[in-house]
Amino acid sequence: MLPVLFSIGNVAVSSFGVFLSLAFLFGVFLIWRLSRAWDLPEEKILDLTLLSFIGGLLGARIFFVAEHLQVFMSLEKMLFINKYPGLSFWGGLLGGWLALYFFSKKFKMDFAAVADIGMVGFLGGLILGNLGCFLGGCGVGIASNLFFAIPMVGVIGKRFPVQALEAIALSLVLVRIWSKATHFHPRGLIVSQCLIYIGAVKLLLEPLKEDSGGFLFPLTLIILGIHIFYRIYSGKRTLLADIKSFLKFVLSLFNDTKARNLAVQQIKKSWYNQKISIAWQMRNFGKFLRRKHVKIAP
Repeated sequence: MLPVLFSIGNVAVSSFGVFLSLAFLFGVFLIWRLSRAWDLPEEKILDLTLLSFIGGLLGARIFFVAEHLQVFMSLEKMLFINKYPGLSFWGGLLGGWLALYFFSKKFKMDFAAVADIGMVGFLGGLILGNLGCFLGGCGVGIASNLFFAIPMVGVIGKRFPVQALEAIALSLVLVRIWSKATHFHPRGLIVSQCLIYIGAVKLLLEPLKEDSGGFLFPLTLIILGIHIFYRIYSGKRTLLADIKSFLKFVLSLFNDTKARNLAVQQIKKSWYNQKISIAWQMRNFGKFLRRKHVKIAP
């Protein structure tokens, strides 16, 4: 859509490269905020963030090149990501996870606690990474004639903007996860929920991608997230009991008027709380802009 943002002389600055940098900075910012909130050593956390980012970037690039080896037949195309964009989410997740595990052990830090805040930063970076792909033309959607379909660089015809849709979905996930990450929670809970949410988003949007990787990896993320969740609550909750409780609740919506009214009240209450939370955040953001003397041009 917009592979090159601007040029400085003969050097072209790609939108994918810019958004990749912004993704790293945004992820670091989220991790830094959480590390301060939970009184974790900031220097070690920032070192871990940088090392995990490098591991994730290497894993994402290696996995992507291996998947499209016929396109990356020269060393130049493999190395110059700014000129030849393309990263694999699954390779990045694996590379970053392995780097985080190895270096957290080396730095003698609690892996579960570090992974919780690391997943929030990863989620934030993933949002901007998707926007970079949207502008840069990687991970394109299927051909579409819908009114919001747009042309993408390097492919013929209009495409479904799956990258933008994924960014929006993950933004909603981040809003939900952030409120949990900033309050007390068992170690590993944020990781488990992030894996489930990300896996679900990937699973739902995979059919809309031209180069679909199938459902194996998204399902693996969901199963892994569920496994970690029930390991945390071992002895307190079981998957079978939760399934029975859910089915009982669904049946009560059809058979019990009182249960339906209670469900509607809960939905209204949840919506009201979300509306108040968003309004409060916008109010604080407006105060921040006024303190910085930022004015919105008419």
